[in-house]
Amino acid sequence: MFSRTVAVSLCLVMCVATVAFGERPATRLIEPEWLAANLDGEDIRILDVRKDIMDYWRGHIPGAVYLDPGMLRLADHGIPGKLMPPALLAEMLGRLGVTNETGVVVYAEGNEMDATYVVWALDYLGHESVALLDGGFARWQKQERTVTQEYPQIAPTQYRLPGQLREEVRATLEDVRGAVMEGLAVLVDVRPMPMYTGEAGVWQRNGHIRGAVQHVGKSDLSEDGAWKDEAELAEAYEKLGVTPDKTVIAYCGMGLGSSQVYFTLKHILNYPDVRNYDGSLSEWSSIDELPMTTGPNP
Repeated sequence: MFSRTVAVSLCLVMCVATVAFGERPATRLIEPEWLAANLDGEDIRILDVRKDIMDYWRGHIPGAVYLDPGMLRLADHGIPGKLMPPALLAEMLGRLGVTNETGVVVYAEGNEMDATYVVWALDYLGHESVALLDGGFARWQKQERTVTQEYPQIAPTQYRLPGQLREEVRATLEDVRGAVMEGLAVLVDVRPMPMYTGEAGVWQRNGHIRGAVQHVGKSDLSEDGAWKDEAELAEAYEKLGVTPDKTVIAYCGMGLGSSQVYFTLKHILNYPDVRNYDGSLSEWSSIDELPMTTGPNP
């Protein structure tokens, strides 16, 4: 497992909320300094989830194994782009050398949605020892840290499915229906405004789920790609009525961009009940009787 001493020391020295994995840290962000000091940890597996495998071939963080982020999504009853079945996800993790006790560090090019989607998927499995490398590979390179073209020698292992999945982090069609019809949750549409209003889009019906508020996930990040200050993030969400006392369901086209908002609310702002709807508009817009709206939210 990750070292509590090292992580807490970094928290004190660098004023970041990074503590031991396996607990429930205030945030699931780790700093490059921590990872550089723990590259040789036997219980750590680093996942490179950049979109293009050629980027991995050109150079990656030592010990990182490549995971194509698109491999995590499959069609489900004809609905494209939903999270693969848990049994297949467990098999994939085993092939990557990840066990239930492995500390997993995920990085993309920066703090983008491919990395947050993997964190969300592991949250769904109940895998507690997972974190995102703050700033991703871009920040690692900017700090002139070690990069390699060598592949790690990883023996496949077995990842055991938990007795119970953490269904509370994944929204279903019925969860969203309840939010719309009965006000059981606040919906956050993370797509750009033209898609929200229905002026743009590629779905069977364009627009947004009735009652959803609009908040682009990338707006949570500063110009340098780091997450904004917690107070600034909290203020932005609270202005939309997205408050920690409510169940929050984030969605987009297939749950990828919405995983970034899920990460912000769940692991940066520590909202207790946040869910990612991976069916998103791919599923919702395909069912004619489900209500959608065009134009700005009144």
